[in-house]
Parts: sequence; C-alpha cells; structure tokens
Amino acid sequence: MRCPVCGFEDGGRYCSNCGALLTSGAEAAPVAGSWLERCPVCRTKPLEETVSRGFLGLTSRQVYTCPGCEATFTPEGGETFRLSKAADQSNPIWKTYGNQTLTGDEWRRIAYGGASDARQRALDIEYALGEIQKGFVPELQVESNAVLLKRGERAVAVIPRVTLKEPRSVRRTYGGGAGPSIRIAKGVYFRTSGFTSRSESHEEVREIDSGTLTLTNRRMVFTGAKRTVNVPLGKIVGMEPYKDAIAINRDGKQRTEYYTGIDNAHLTIGVGGRTHVVPLSGVVFMCMVQGLLNREE
Repeated sequence: MRCPVCGFEDGGRYCSNCGALLTSGAEAAPVAGSWLERCPVCRTKPLEETVSRGFLGLTSRQVYTCPGCEATFTPEGGETFRLSKAADQSNPIWKTYGNQTLTGDEWRRIAYGGASDARQRALDIEYALGEIQKGFVPELQVESNAVLLKRGERAVAVIPRVTLKEPRSVRRTYGGGAGPSIRIAKGVYFRTSGFTSRSESHEEVREIDSGTLTLTNRRMVFTGAKRTVNVPLGKIVGMEPYKDAIAINRDGKQRTEYYTGIDNAHLTIGVGGRTHVVPLSGVVFMCMVQGLLNREE
C-alpha cells in the first residue's frame, strides 16, 4: 500500500518510513480536544499525568506517561513537550521523534498517523523531488527571459545574479638565499650564497563572470557580461549539487563549471494541499535537469 503521507510503498498497519497509518479506514486527527487523549507512540491508550522525581527525591516534575507502552512526555514550556522515554526504542515513532520537542498539535497529528511540521515538510519535499525527476518539472520563471527560444523550446527557470566559476592553474614562486649574511650598514646586509627559487602550481576555483542562468526543456544557457555558455542537456555527463550551487561536467570540456547563487530563485512545492517554498538548491536543480531529460526520452 502507498503511504498517503510520504508516498512510500509498504505493507502492514503503519508506514515503516514515516510511521503514518496505512489502513484505508485511518482516522483523521480530531480538530479539537487534548493531545493527551491518545499516546503518539503506541496510538492506543491515553496519557496519564504523573510526577517524576529527581535525585534523592529532592526535585519533582510533572510528566505525561502512557500506561501501555511507558512512553514519557516532558513539558518544555510554551505548550511544547519532549518525548523523553519509550520502553520499546525500536518503535518507529521513537526512532523518528525520540527526544524531540513538539507542540501538542503536532503530537496529536502523530497519534493519528500524521507527522510533525518539520517531518511533513521534509517528506513533502522528498516526494516532490521524486516526481520532478520522473518528468513533472514545474516552471520557475524569476524574471523575463533573455534567451531566444527555438521552436518547441520553453523556459523552465530563469535565475538572475548567478556567478560562473572555473578551476584555473595558479603558479607561485618561492625563493631566497640559504647562506650566512654580513651586515654592511644599518639595515643593509650582504648574503654570501646565491639566490635559489622553486615554483609550484595548483588549481583554484576562480570567478569568471556573472549573469543569468536559464534552464529550458532542451538546454542550459548562461548569459554574462563577458561570456555566454550554451549547454544542451544531452551533453551534460555529470552534476554535483551544493546548497547554493551546481557543478556541471559536460561532454567536450575538461574543466568543471560551477554556477553559484542559484538559490536566488525559489520553488513552490504543493503536496496534499500543503504548500512549501524552498530555495533552488543544487539538489533541486539537478532533479529538474534529470526530469527534463527523462521527459524527452
């Protein structure tokens, strides 16, 4: 059965990936009521208010404990509660949310097969990226397109303020004399040995140009003040994603091209009626390119 929360294919009553209920008759979380009415870990018994005593019984603290699975929730202030203990630490809820502090509303959703806000966002983004890779690529136009499109070509993303960087060989020379020196006058010395030097070369990633990166359904085009780069998607042989950049290796060019600042653009993702706005990271860009290639096959 396909999980309605994360899309994971699994059997049984609960999803082994996110812990959501998989039964077709799964209950919806009640709109009103206390989250204490159902334990988020075992999802059967209500939580009971108990008192946890500290060292030598000198301190005490109010906690909420499940009489069935012995899960313990500790108040952390501001209507938030931490899952501080579970007898069965192989339970998927403990493995996912153990020692996490969440609101009562989040724990109520988890008790009825849902997920926390952060977990749900991560699952939605993961699911959306999988769909993008399959070819369902959304259009993300940030500003007017400056690239002349060919017949049947359409712009998918137009990203401003992108910097193109490439590795460049840098040579440094080190030199000096190794022999003793003789003082001739104040601040003036004569070195008895000859001058020797050595040269070393290494590569550094240097900024080449700044401009706009346009992704279409057929190619990737960088238009800068000094350089224009036109890369058919079929010529891309490798990509390495970064948080704010994408590294491209393409057929016919030895040097890797780095396009930084692509997170200037944002992608709106909608899954199950939920909407998330995420920066256009290297991972998202790579999934978009892969999806466009898969759709053209």
